[in-house]
Parts: sequence; C-alpha cells; structure tokens
Amino acid sequence: MARQPGGRTRAMAGVAVLATLALGSGGSADSVRLGVGGAVNSGVSLAAAGSEVVVTWAARSASTTDIYAAWSRDGGASFGTPARVNDVAGDARVSGEQAPRVALGAGVEVVWVSRQGGASVVRAAKARAGEQRFAPATTVHAANLTGARGWASLAMGRDATVHVAWLDGRDAHAQSTGAAADKHSGHKGMRQDLFQAALRPDGTHAEARVATDVCFCCKTGVATGPDGTVYVAWRHIYPPNLRDVAVARSSDGGRTFAPPVRVSEDGWALDGCPDDGPSIAVDARGVVHIAWPTLAPGGGAGKGIFHSYSTDGGRTFAPGVRVDDATGAAAHPQLAAAGEPSSGTSRVRSAAASARGPSRATRRSRPLRLPWASPWS
Repeated sequence: MARQPGGRTRAMAGVAVLATLALGSGGSADSVRLGVGGAVNSGVSLAAAGSEVVVTWAARSASTTDIYAAWSRDGGASFGTPARVNDVAGDARVSGEQAPRVALGAGVEVVWVSRQGGASVVRAAKARAGEQRFAPATTVHAANLTGARGWASLAMGRDATVHVAWLDGRDAHAQSTGAAADKHSGHKGMRQDLFQAALRPDGTHAEARVATDVCFCCKTGVATGPDGTVYVAWRHIYPPNLRDVAVARSSDGGRTFAPPVRVSEDGWALDGCPDDGPSIAVDARGVVHIAWPTLAPGGGAGKGIFHSYSTDGGRTFAPGVRVDDATGAAAHPQLAAAGEPSSGTSRVRSAAASARGPSRATRRSRPLRLPWASPWS
C-alpha cells in the first residue's frame, strides 16, 4: 500500500471545548456541567462553528431514553436550557458505540438509533438556523426493513446536504455459508453492510450501499471536504479475519462510492467485533484525518488510538502514529479538525473515552499540528 511522507509535532488545542465538557456529576473546576435531572446522561457528541457549539446526548430514566441538545453562543463557556430532540417520548436506544450524533451548518441535525415495533431504525431531526427546537423526526432509510441497524454517523456539507452513514442488516441472511459466513461466526453468521444517505435541502434523498460484509458493531464515520467530496470510514473485515479500518470516497455527493482503501494493516484478528470504530474529519485544506483504535504493537495488552492522514483525497494514507497515553485504556475516539488554508498548519484534536466512564470521555485528548509543504506552500 502506498504511503505518504509527513511530519507531526504537538501544538495548542485546535478545539478546546473537547477538553472542557463533562456530563453528570463531578468534573473539574473548569468544566461545564450538562445533563437532565433525574436521568442518567451519557453518549455526548458535539459540533462547533465559530463561537456556536451544540452538544447532544442521551438521557435515560427508568423506562425511557430521550435525546437532548444544548446550545452555546460563547464558545462553550455557557449553555442554554437543554431541548429534547425526539418528538416521540422514549424514541431512542443508546449504547457506547451508538451515541446520538450532531452536525452544525445550515441549522442543526441530530441522528440517533430507535427501536420501533421491534425493528431498529435510524432517526433524524433538524433545528433551523437560529432556532433551538427540533422539527418532528424522520426515518433516514426505507420503512419495514428487517435486521439490525445503527452505529450511525453524521456530517453536513457546505451545500447543506446532510450525510448519514450507518450499518444495516437488511441482508443479514443473504449468505450463510462459506468463507464469508465464517468471518461473521461471532454474530451467528449474520452480515452487516454499510450504507450512506444524502438528505438534500430540496427534500430529495439518495441512498448508496458503500460496502458489504463489514465489522458488525463498530461505529461508522462520515465527513465532507471543502470540494464536496464525501468520505465514509468504518471497520472492515479483511481475509482471513482481520478487523482493519477502511475509507471510501464519493465525488458525486454520495450517490456512488469508490472501492474502499485500507488505512492501515494492523493485523487485528478477532472472531467477533471490537465494538470500537473510527472517527474521520476533513480540514480546511481538504486533508483527510482519521483516528481509530487497534491493538497496540509489541505484543502488549490493550488497545491504542492511532491517527493518520491523506493528502490525496483518501486514495492513500500516511503511516499511523499513536496518540493516546499508552495505558491501554483509551477507546471510542472522536476527531475534530480546525485551521484555515492560509495558516500553513492544520490542527487536529482526538479525544478518547477511557474505561472509567462517560464523564471522563472528553478529558483525554491530544492535539496534533501538521506542518504541510507542497502542494499548499
């Protein structure tokens, strides 16, 4: 696999809010406490544009789970009263890799997983720019599908098109014999495929199958570049049974996708799902950044969080560099990119949740400063 050169040095935080939010009780003196009283608050996701920050999370009571969002107009220093996102009470199902996701652009869009009539569905709701209330939710995909689905991700393009990626088991029993079934032995032979839907401002909807036979329960990632290219990231299953991360690109707004590119050959053989997927972001220069968990090298126990980037539109990726603190406890990375094309640098911050609980999820983070040369110099 072709690789790209490039240096990495540390720098100041690109998105400081990633290191200052906490859910529930506790937290340091400089943290902002968010939550809904009388509920267990978890699964935080955030988006920022300038001084506007939107945070979304799940609030679970004894019998129901709802999705909430809160707005900040001062860069995360303070937040308004949380608003419920889902119009149908209890219309959410949340787990570690199935948190709600939020995107900020021409308004605010939130996606989450629900269970309706015994079936898993991916739901979305939108708040118009300047408003802090959400329209009734819609289902992203076709109705009455069989199989499990979820592990969704979300991005909003400059043209206000919303891109949602998710894992879908509508064809879970389409193949149940041979090598393809063997690699899904940890999930009783069922398969998951990767889908992406483009929800356009004019109300039209385009759905594409990005890949088949992917890792069953790792979260997906989706991002858009300044030129409109759409990138989807996920954990794929490579022969004989290696759980490595892949990226596919679309140059037609998400209607079709090129074949997947393997980001790194990590050699993680596993008869099951790591339940820990990638995160992807594109900076202002169009550089594609990806963070993912995998087994730490050297035969030691535990996982590590690695970062790589692509300067050629996701066709090749630089060798991965470990960015966690090497304790083996980091998981569930979230990646954000900041910086302007004229600055000479792009800044990336990767925050990883530890095994010690969701309230610590944003307190471990590592900024990366990447000094670019040609073709931008």
